[in-house]
Amino acid sequence: MFAKSVVVILAAAASVVSALPSSEPPSRVESAPRAKRTTHSGLATVYDQFGQAGSCGQVHGDGEFIGALTPTWQGPSWPPKYCGRKVFITNTGSGDGVGGKGNSVTITVADTCPGCPSADSIDLSRGAFSSLTNGANTGNVNIDWHFCNTNGQC
Repeated sequence: MFAKSVVVILAAAASVVSALPSSEPPSRVESAPRAKRTTHSGLATVYDQFGQAGSCGQVHGDGEFIGALTPTWQGPSWPPKYCGRKVFITNTGSGDGVGGKGNSVTITVADTCPGCPSADSIDLSRGAFSSLTNGANTGNVNIDWHFCNTNGQC
């Protein structure tokens, strides 16, 4: 009888241990939010900060690598949904002579761009736009972009 009880207790303990979460970290794909695994295509434009706070509530300089997402992404709440989120952007070329095709930058979302030309377009600070375009001051450039992980890993 004692041996039978020990076997039952050990079996119960084994099932409890197997139900505990694994101590191994999740794979990169499992830890990435779904939006990160989706590439969006849009247009990058450039805007000045003018010493004013963006819709995320902070003042940034023109040289910082920040950007503004459209209201489609940011949503109607305050603070906007993606404030502080990192975005990885790649220049895919330009129809108006802006250079830098193949360049990439990582920006932090700091504002909302209600005037952006499409839902997946991003307005960039002068510093981010210049880096993405080999020093262009104006214009627009086609981009592919995705969100980085919530921990900032791109």
